[in-house]
Amino acid sequence: MMRTVLVAVAMLGLMAAGGSAHAEMGTIDAVPAATLLLPYFEVNLNDVNGVTTLFSINNASATAVLAHVTLWTDQGIPTFNFDVYLTGYDVQTINIRDIFNGILPVTADDGADPGDTSSPSSGISNQGLLSQDINFPGVTGPCGDPSTLYNAPDPTLPAKIAHIKNAHTGQFSAILNGCSGSNYGDGLARGYITVDTVNSCTLLFPSDPGYFQSVATFQNALWGDYFFVDSSQNFAQGDNLVHIEACQPGNGFIGVGNGAGHCPLAPGDYSFYARYVAGAAADQREPLATTYATRYLNGGNFDGGTSLLVWRDTKLPPSGPAGVHNCAVPGPPAWFPLSQTDVVSFDEEENATDQCFLTDNVAPVIGGVQSCFPLATQRISTQGGNVIAEDMNITTNFGWLYLNLNFSIAGDLFPGVAQSWVHTVMDAEGRFSVGFAAIQLARPPRFAPS
Repeated sequence: MMRTVLVAVAMLGLMAAGGSAHAEMGTIDAVPAATLLLPYFEVNLNDVNGVTTLFSINNASATAVLAHVTLWTDQGIPTFNFDVYLTGYDVQTINIRDIFNGILPVTADDGADPGDTSSPSSGISNQGLLSQDINFPGVTGPCGDPSTLYNAPDPTLPAKIAHIKNAHTGQFSAILNGCSGSNYGDGLARGYITVDTVNSCTLLFPSDPGYFQSVATFQNALWGDYFFVDSSQNFAQGDNLVHIEACQPGNGFIGVGNGAGHCPLAPGDYSFYARYVAGAAADQREPLATTYATRYLNGGNFDGGTSLLVWRDTKLPPSGPAGVHNCAVPGPPAWFPLSQTDVVSFDEEENATDQCFLTDNVAPVIGGVQSCFPLATQRISTQGGNVIAEDMNITTNFGWLYLNLNFSIAGDLFPGVAQSWVHTVMDAEGRFSVGFAAIQLARPPRFAPS
């Protein structure tokens, strides 16, 4: 026992001596953050061996934290949320297929589960020697009284699961009384996920008024990764989740690492959740990049081609009742399709070809009108055959893409600039695959709304 204690003390000393990551506001890097973004997920609801998406939520600090998970459709509408309690240095892995089957992670703080009977990741008996486990404030909120567990059995869960299955496949949701996603007709549930540090258990969405004033915190303590797994095709890819750091208003960074850059964000600065806080930077989350570079391989060993997983800021909050629309095909929201400034392909002899650009963003006009990434999140094949989006016209097998995803939309607070995220997947049919984040070329500038 004494040796264990000495090892623990030594580890604490090493961490205090400078083992923490350096963080810089406005640079999206893989360091502990207050918000995690899974930029795109897909789950085959018709085939248990078909594609699914897994992700992890990890606590980089010794202090216990509460993480609030929100599912969003590919049209940027929040549909479902739940909380995950993490002891110090804890990890929770989630298969999104389980969520669509009504199986949620069960976690509990020390006050709700002191004997650690239902949550092996917390409780005195199983928590690590370096990990904090506390009676977390707010457990008496929407998740139940202190005698119940986080995510205790919910009699309304079957209706909620039917709702998210429909919402994320572009079908009618009885809870929303309309549609809030795109219907590809292939049985794949699509969308994206955000994970925020919060101070209490809550049923609020990040798009709800008061979320950042009363619930969300600014603890840069979370990190994680995600994987796409398709057993039927022998495919698997993975990457880090997108780590979005926060400023502590008036105090710069808190959590792991030291802050640099412009912190805290001022009203008028473009923040990650700017569309939900009227550009006032109440979320204090750094924005993502706007312009990217990535390779494409559509031949040779990679005969399965290259796909781009592209998350985009719709720049406006959901309009109407929860942002839903009628279920007529295509029946998308008013902002559809999202435009972009330009997408250019370069072959291996440096020949440039415009692929996607909009006449309202390019002067002088030098080509046609296309929207290649029209949704809040999507998987786009560079070989063509896309259901929702315009196809590119890449005629060479190998090269790279320049993607300037800035755009303007009527009523947005930050005209001419738009944050986004791009992940690249390359595969050879039934043999192997790779995935990685695209290279960030430009970030939003600091400027006030016009």
